[in-house]
Amino acid sequence: MAYPPAPAPAPQPVSVKQGNGFGVTALVLGLVGLVIFSWIPGINVFTAIPLAILAIIFGIIALVKAPSRGGKGKGTGGTGLVLGVVAVLVAILVNVWIVNFFEDNADQIREDTIADCVESGAGTQEECEQIWEDAEDSVYGE
Repeated sequence: MAYPPAPAPAPQPVSVKQGNGFGVTALVLGLVGLVIFSWIPGINVFTAIPLAILAIIFGIIALVKAPSRGGKGKGTGGTGLVLGVVAVLVAILVNVWIVNFFEDNADQIREDTIADCVESGAGTQEECEQIWEDAEDSVYGE
């Protein structure tokens, strides 16, 4: 007499890994905001700063949720938070530096042009400054 085949073993429950997606999201957004977009003047206002603000928000959420998930996501959330803050600061500093750079160069160009006007004999210092101001007014419509 043949015995029936043994029943298949009962599947063991698979333990579900509980990560913290908020921490990973904060880390990725912070890295992208800092490394890729924060160094591009002007554009960084529309790219790096929003990404960095989202990284800060997700980083805070990850740090708040980490204790309920056994501490998971604390490192990535904290790193994303720090990268978000650094990305905002770098974006602001790059824009301030660019504005100051162009203001300084614009002043130098004005001074050089007025000096060339005086040296060429086109007028006195005051007359050349007036020519510059008239040209500025015609360009900017004042």
